[in-house]
Amino acid sequence: MGGTVTGAATGKALDFYCGRVEQRLIKLERERVEQETQERERLLKERIEKEKLEQERLEAEMAERKRIQREAAQKEERLWYEKHGQDYADYADYEDEEE
Repeated sequence: MGGTVTGAATGKALDFYCGRVEQRLIKLERERVEQETQERERLLKERIEKEKLEQERLEAEMAERKRIQREAAQKEERLWYEKHGQDYADYADYEDEEE
């Protein structure tokens, strides 16, 4: 009888201990998965931000090139008018009307 009681108590203690260990392992696995998910989300956000900054930089470069081309075209047109005897003041008035 004493062995049965001791065996039952030992079994219950082992069940309780194993249950606690299992709960702890499950908790650790959840935390690991959550950390990995957060890390993936952080990396994705960083990549999206880098892509956004790169796109903005490219757009700024394109706008700058366009501005330089427009200024060069205006200078070339101004020189053409000056070379062909047109008064630049007339050209300046024409330029103001376009804007």
